[in-house]
Formats: sequence, structure tokens, C-alpha cells
Amino acid sequence: MLTFADPLIRAEQCFGECPAVVDGTLRLSFLELVARCRRLAGAIEGLTERGDRVAVLAANSHRVLELYLAVPSAGRLIVPLNTRLAEPELAYALQDSGARILLTDWSEQELGDLPRHVERVIRLTDEYEEWISSAPEATLGVDVDEDDVAGLFYTGGTTGMAKGVMLTHRNKLADSLHLETCVRLTSDDAWLVLSPMHHAAGTFHVLLCVWLGARQVLIPAFEAGPVLDAIEQERITIIFGVPAMLAALIDEQTVRPRDTSSLRLMGYGAAPASSQLIARFHERFPTTELVSMYGATELGPMGTAIEHMERFIGTERVRSAGRPLAGVRIRIVDGENRDLPSGEIGEVIARGPNVMKGYWKKPEQTASVLVDGWYHTGDLGYLDSEGCLHLMDRAKDMIVSGGENVYSTEVEEALYRHPDVAECAVFGVPDARWGEAVRAVAVPRVGTSLDAASLRDHCRALLGGYKVPKAIEIRDEPLPRSAAGKVLKRELRAPYWQDQGRNVS
Repeated sequence: MLTFADPLIRAEQCFGECPAVVDGTLRLSFLELVARCRRLAGAIEGLTERGDRVAVLAANSHRVLELYLAVPSAGRLIVPLNTRLAEPELAYALQDSGARILLTDWSEQELGDLPRHVERVIRLTDEYEEWISSAPEATLGVDVDEDDVAGLFYTGGTTGMAKGVMLTHRNKLADSLHLETCVRLTSDDAWLVLSPMHHAAGTFHVLLCVWLGARQVLIPAFEAGPVLDAIEQERITIIFGVPAMLAALIDEQTVRPRDTSSLRLMGYGAAPASSQLIARFHERFPTTELVSMYGATELGPMGTAIEHMERFIGTERVRSAGRPLAGVRIRIVDGENRDLPSGEIGEVIARGPNVMKGYWKKPEQTASVLVDGWYHTGDLGYLDSEGCLHLMDRAKDMIVSGGENVYSTEVEEALYRHPDVAECAVFGVPDARWGEAVRAVAVPRVGTSLDAASLRDHCRALLGGYKVPKAIEIRDEPLPRSAAGKVLKRELRAPYWQDQGRNVS
């Protein structure tokens, strides 16, 4: 039985004085990191009960990493909150999770009314340091079971409400082992954290790095220049991001090249990269292996990966999402849950010890996607003769923009709250920078008129900025519908994707 405490205990025993975390000018050894986690666990135990939820709303920092490790090790549930969400969305996550404590680097003005949804707010500044320095050290992992939920990771909801994905200790540690089969991490590696740590993809490496003694270098947010500076100065060996980050790094390296010879691997996900982008990357980073990954929060988040992309440039393989990672099974099924042969398109389903326990307080939605241990992703695709997964469409109408998941129903619900919107539809269109961009079509009520700019302002008051449609088309005629009355989004989406080869990024 393994829990979050095991990587920490092993790191303390095996890598004690070795560097564990770099955050600006702060450097922590594994001995120091584990000691801080023990005091943090003791502080948390003084304010909460076992099974309580602890929310975190902050930019990447060593304190966020400590919370990610220590909260589950103390038998509590970590609830990372997306810093790009609007206040109503954050309030819902706090209420839905029932979080008792909120730890944040936001100012009082930025928090607005959020503090009223929790018992206590602790600032990730001197207040945090005083809080843990006065706490007794706790023994990590006491009475914590591998099937206990380690955290709630909120993802967009197909019914308009976000869902808390319950990932257990077993889910996250299994995902770490699956990741190791792909990245081959050692204690000589240094992992630069690019993605926000409120995402499952921003922390999927944390346990593995601690387990195997690799150094983690933190930056508060992605900027191409500082990232390349960090790669050069810290001799970074691994980074993970989204294609938009690849493009920015290529452009910066072209204008102001740095020594990136230490970088042996860059992984990316959330959207495909074009053959041209891959070729440009290998020109600017010739010593770096490029790895494409596919997954979902519900998978903890890893599912498939494809390596050595350079040799596949110009072939169909470069457009695939790769093969299942060791430990994960992928099937393609029809509407009756029957396996489809190679090359036939159906729903992608996955199984493994990394698959979530379910959605927090949502048994019906859990039952709809977890069937006999298989997670039904809602993505449509096929497996080729070599076992590579090719994604073709997204049954859930989810949009992936710059690595952020946007469910069309969330945006549609916001649009429908405008009194003059009679009907609307939201879908993703290709975007060179972000992979996909959110686009909407709206029809005004009889006797009224709509303005695209004011509609975007309306959405901005209700949604995180990345969910606000980049463009809204106003139509006078009704939207196309099926015989059953469902809006045919594929017809609205088709003109934008006709030259793309597939209907999702």
C-alpha cells in the first residue's frame, strides 16, 4: 500500500541533502522539504479533521508544492482552484467541495466575497510561514489508505456545473509510475514546472520527482524568455507544456538563443502540434526529444504518449496521440460498448489504476462515465494497426484552448443568462496560437437585438477569461437542428475545420 507519504519518506532517506526545489532565490534540500511538509501537516491537523478539504488558490510556488504533498499525507483532501476562473466559479467550487480552509496568495480585494465560503483564509506569505513554524511535526501517512481520496480536481461540467474529480492516492501514484515508463526520470534530472499547478497536468510529475530525487524548478507563470533563462542557468532536463508554449519558445530561441543543450525532453499535450511546428522545434532544440501526451483529469491525467516525433514528420503517425502508457488500457467501442476493429471510429475508453474514483457528490454523472471500471472519455477516435490512438472528434463538445478545458455548455449557460438571447451554440475553431478558440453563435429574441461586444462583456462577468468567446456571430435565422431538436454543432463547426484533417485539436 502506497500513499503520498511514501515518496517523501524515500526522498528523505535516499536524497537528503540533494536539491529538491528551486523557487527564485530559495533552494530547499529534500531534508528541508520533508521537514516543512511535516510541520505543514501538523498545522493542518490542528485546524481540520481527517477527510476535510483544503483549498489552494495561488500561482506556482514552493508553498503550493508543499501543500500538494502534505495535505493528502495528513489524510485531508487538496482542492486546487484555477486562478483563471471568475469569482462565481470559484465560489461554486468552494461550496461544492465544502473546503474549510483557503490558502491563497491573492489580496483581499482580489478575493472579493470568497472568504465567506470558508472558515479561515491563510495568506501564502509570512502568515503561512508563521503558521507552520509554530506547528509540531506530524508523522506523514498515518492511517492513510491508498484508496483514500487525495484531492478534488475541478473540471468543467457538461451540464454547466463543474465536477470535482476524485483522485485517490493509488490513482496518483500509479500515474507517476506510468509516467516513468515514458520519461525515464532519474535523480540527475531537473524538471521545470511550466503549467499551472492547479491543473492535474501541472502536478502530475511532482510525486515522481520526489520519489526519484529529481530537482523541481518553479516559476510563477509561463514567459518564454525567463523559461529559456532557467533552462540555461539551472541545466533543466525536462519540461512539459502545450503547443502554444512550444511556439513561443521557438520564437524566443530564434531571436535570443540560449544554451539549451541540457534539455533532453519536452512533453506537450491538450492539443496537437503541426508538422511544421515540430520541424521548427527540432531545428531550434536539436538535442531535445519531443513527446506528445493525451489524457484527462479523470485519468490522473495520463493515458497515451508518442515519442521520437522527428522521425514521424510527414507521416500520419505525427498526428496520432500515441500508444497507451504501460499500465493503461485503451479500447475503441461503439454505442453498445462493443470493441471496434482497427481503423474504425468509436468512443475512446480507458482503464487502469490511474482512473478516478468518481465525481464528488455526483453519483449519476459518475455512473454515466465509469462502466465496469472503464472510463468513457467522450472523445471519438480510432486505433491504427500499430496501436496508436487517433482522435477525430469530441463527443462532449469540449474545447481545449491553450491547455484549458472549456465545456461549451458552461459558456452557453452564461450566454442564456442574457435576457435577449433566444438560442445559442458554442464550439471550438482552429487557432494557430491556442490550438482551439471559443466561438459562439447567438440568435436574438423576437423584437430585440444583440451586439457581439456587449455579449462578450456579459460573459466576462460570469466566466474565466479563457472561456469568453473570442468571436460571437449574431444570426437572425434559427440554428440548424436535428429531427430530435438538438443543435447540429457539427454543421456550425465544419467550415472552420474542413482543411484541418480532424474536427478537434
